[in-house]
Amino acid sequence: MTVENKTQANYCPAGVQIALLLGFFVHFSGVLSEPLRFFSRSEVRTGPEFAWLAETMKPYSQWLYINHGYFFFAPNPGPSHLIQCAFSPPDVVESAEKSSSLLTLPDRAEHWPRLLYHRYFMLSEFYTNRFAPKQVTEELKKDTEFMQRWSFDKELYDQLQKSMVASLNHSRGKEIVELRRVERLLPDSQQVLREGWTLNDARLTNVLSETMVEEAVAPPIQELPSRPSEPTKK
Repeated sequence: MTVENKTQANYCPAGVQIALLLGFFVHFSGVLSEPLRFFSRSEVRTGPEFAWLAETMKPYSQWLYINHGYFFFAPNPGPSHLIQCAFSPPDVVESAEKSSSLLTLPDRAEHWPRLLYHRYFMLSEFYTNRFAPKQVTEELKKDTEFMQRWSFDKELYDQLQKSMVASLNHSRGKEIVELRRVERLLPDSQQVLREGWTLNDARLTNVLSETMVEEAVAPPIQELPSRPSEPTKK
């Protein structure tokens, strides 16, 4: 085979090249459409050209499920959420053994490599997002549509909680007596620059309630404040 024949055999037809280029352009536009729309968003409106691009590529990006995850890495991320598990009643456990009876999901010291930590973090965020209060106020009980939605959400939340408890009981060989949702806020610029707060400052920790109705709360499993403390004034 001559050099000319080899060149012709390896040649990609122009039509195939154009088709591949168009396919790449469509896919690239679908991947970038949602980040560009989010980046151009303001309190007033969204950039019209990027809003048009996102709406145009919406069927394709939804079909491939590539239009999600951008809010998690946004310039202004919100608080993170953890799950605190107690494996035995606090009044039975000695103080020296309290730390061994507690499990936090995720735990940077225990869950390694970081991919494992991230998977537990996604679990704790999913658990918090699915939260439905055990009790609602009397005023909300009068709303029929809300109560129907609340009943469905509560059943789903209860099933998720039971599944997590059963899995942890099996993996740990202990019995869980309580799951608590813990919210960790981010310090603002004043707290960091003027007050010297760190990211793991205990004053940023908030133990979330499981009900909308005020009730007597048992002593906390761990020394976590019920709400963030006010910054110390100098």
